[in-house]
Amino acid sequence: MEACCLSRFVQLLGFDLEIKKWQYRWGGGRFCIAVFLTLAVSSFSLGQIAEQNVLVIYNDASPDGLEIAQYYQQTHPGVQLLGLTGVTTSEEVSADYYLSTIRPQILPALDSSVDVIVTTKGLPLRINVTQSNPTSYTDPFGVSRTVGNWRPYSSLESELARIDTISMWEQMGDQTYWKPLHHACNPYYYKSTSFDHETYGIRLTSRLDGFTVDDITGSIDRAQQAFLYPQTSIAQVVVVDDDPNGHYDRMSLLNDQLTARNQMAIYDTTSAAITTAQNVIGYVSHGTHSTYLQPGYIPDQLDFLLSDGAVFHTRESYNAITFAEDETQSQGLVAEWIAVGGTVGVGHVQEPINSIDNIAHEDKIFAKLLDGYTWAEAAWAATFQLSYVNTVVGDPLMTFRELIPGDATRDGIVDISDLGSMSGNYGACGEPGEVMWCCGDFDGNGVVDISDLGIIASHWGATADWYSLTAQAVPEPSALMLALVGLVTLFARPRRGS
Repeated sequence: MEACCLSRFVQLLGFDLEIKKWQYRWGGGRFCIAVFLTLAVSSFSLGQIAEQNVLVIYNDASPDGLEIAQYYQQTHPGVQLLGLTGVTTSEEVSADYYLSTIRPQILPALDSSVDVIVTTKGLPLRINVTQSNPTSYTDPFGVSRTVGNWRPYSSLESELARIDTISMWEQMGDQTYWKPLHHACNPYYYKSTSFDHETYGIRLTSRLDGFTVDDITGSIDRAQQAFLYPQTSIAQVVVVDDDPNGHYDRMSLLNDQLTARNQMAIYDTTSAAITTAQNVIGYVSHGTHSTYLQPGYIPDQLDFLLSDGAVFHTRESYNAITFAEDETQSQGLVAEWIAVGGTVGVGHVQEPINSIDNIAHEDKIFAKLLDGYTWAEAAWAATFQLSYVNTVVGDPLMTFRELIPGDATRDGIVDISDLGSMSGNYGACGEPGEVMWCCGDFDGNGVVDISDLGIIASHWGATADWYSLTAQAVPEPSALMLALVGLVTLFARPRRGS
């Protein structure tokens, strides 16, 4: 009934909307509004990291790695690519191999503009210092050091974060992170500022990896759609499964951070695992260290509907030990999260020794993301130690972008294109729990109706803080706005006899 009334009302006003051609008929003439509007959307974050600040490296011996690097460059045209030659595709290499074969090829491509180094599938994942603890040594800067904490393993990404200063296997094994100004300390840890290499002297890093190329490109695509919907419309949640059998976590602090930012969470402190949730934007747990979660729990036990941008962070020792699909593992894997529709995650390529300091702080990760920082900034600002087994997986430029009501096209502005999307889907109904925002269901009641039209009217011309214009725009047609308001008023009137 309402759809018919809408069509009749539009006809009485003397114009019609052609969705595909973006044209309007007004009186006897036809004109195209789209040619007057040139809009561009840029991913907004508080950080200064741009595509031009990203270097993507791939292994010439890996066709998958090259394909992923090229796909990422298509998504972010400004990034730089660097192919490495003569590099093994094995997931583990020695410290000597890294220092003699990998590092020398990357260093010449680095300048002060490179804030982020991105690795791709086909490059080594884990570095092993095969030499014994020397107990003491002199570093390349002439500083005599006594080893207080010797650990043989680190991730490639964590070493690349310190590529400018770590050039000895002794430094790589010396993970005495608790000493002030030690090379294993992360100078960006807990900083509430945007990142740049010149300020902090390190590089942020991330890895584009997963079981398959399709898994990885899918995660890249989802990272571009990491939108936060108004909670009154689509209730996205962070699942915080704080099992009492787990230890050394910051999940209660995470819940506090989410509450402070009005982000909904499913927070549970019992031994019963959370396995069902809708519109999940983040998952934090102890994984298989929990009471009821078993190996393979991500594809087998978690019945989640994941939102684009969904973050994975579990306090498991080996959740990034492999990205090979045919490898079996006794704990949950970041690669499994990517395979089931997740977008990004943090993990460990070898035993990290779970403690407050050694594993990324979940409360800081989500606080930074919800404050508008990029994924690389959020993940590494939450990580105390570098030259270690921690790794960050996913598009480093991903940001959580908050949508404003009425923005069906998710371009950051409520305008004629949103009215077009809603008009083309007017009267459409969805399945329970289905997200129909792009169809025009802004209040989340499962149907595109008059209340959604009212939402567009009340937010007409509103822009998100990440929206930007690249050309001068002609003011929105006032007659169209008056028609919209009139339509809302018409349907808001009580009907006689009802």
